[in-house]
Amino acid sequence: MKRTALLLLLSCLSIAASAQYNYYRIAFGIGGGMNRYFGDVEYKPKYKPTISATLDYNFTPFASAGIEFQTGTISAGDSIPAPGNPHLRYFKNGYKAIILGGKIQLGQVVDIQSSDFLYYVRGFYLGSGVGVVMNKMKEIVRIKPDGSNYPFPGLNKSKDLLIPANIGFNFDFPDQWGYTRFIFNINYQFNVTLGEGLDGYNDPKSLGFKNSAPDMFHNLTIGIKYCFGPEGLY
Repeated sequence: MKRTALLLLLSCLSIAASAQYNYYRIAFGIGGGMNRYFGDVEYKPKYKPTISATLDYNFTPFASAGIEFQTGTISAGDSIPAPGNPHLRYFKNGYKAIILGGKIQLGQVVDIQSSDFLYYVRGFYLGSGVGVVMNKMKEIVRIKPDGSNYPFPGLNKSKDLLIPANIGFNFDFPDQWGYTRFIFNINYQFNVTLGEGLDGYNDPKSLGFKNSAPDMFHNLTIGIKYCFGPEGLY
């Protein structure tokens, strides 16, 4: 009887040990990639660089909330006449953004011990939040260069609310004690701004300009996160 009880206890301890997930509560990350603009200036949106820094608190290994600092250049348009470019608008925005948000990984909502496939894809995640984008035009055409001297309305410096949507994947790298120390990250982010400052133009629809949707941009980045701080078991 004692031998049976001991075997059951050892079995339970073995199952618990195999199912636990070691992690650190804090993660600092840096990343970089490319962005692209979607908005009223439809001609030649350009791929431009974006860099970011993040600081996250991990509630579990698969659920986090934090802050992101982002900076880069967004550009589209051309001042040279061409098919598809009737208004001759061009801008280059050196933007900065601060975003508060959270992410939920697949490992939070499925039993990753139930199959090898679910364990391997546990780092797939979705996320969202809210932020502020600070726009500053490095270059912009303010007077239409066709001889009409039409002044394009808008601001060279502005701030807009920002709604991001994230989808990505985390690859965990544990340290010698089995705690996730580094995370390699691939992230796609689509951003909707609540304003007209991203491209610096606010021309009225009554004059034939497209101005019926919010300005948007997206970016694809890769990065690395370093995990530290208080330890957790999941």
